[in-house]
Amino acid sequence: MEMSAISQLTPIRTPSVNKPTPAEVSQEFSSFLSDAVNKVNQAQVESSNLADKFAAGEITDLHQVTVAGQKASVMLQMTMQVRNKMIESYQEIMRMSI
Repeated sequence: MEMSAISQLTPIRTPSVNKPTPAEVSQEFSSFLSDAVNKVNQAQVESSNLADKFAAGEITDLHQVTVAGQKASVMLQMTMQVRNKMIESYQEIMRMSI
């Protein structure tokens, strides 16, 4: 009796999801990396501008300058680590035998 109940079940069909093409994934990843590098550059420029203003006496809050400098430094270090991991991954893929 239980077998007939199981046999009556129909497989659940999942709706087809539009899968992105490799070109679309590549473009999306490329734009993500470009945005990340641009943000790092903006943080570096902001840190440099604040340091210049502090040196000129236009800003008296040393904490603001220090925080901006550390933020830019951490962002750059993270970017470099991501770059290093990407290079390692590429080298590992190239070492794979087919």
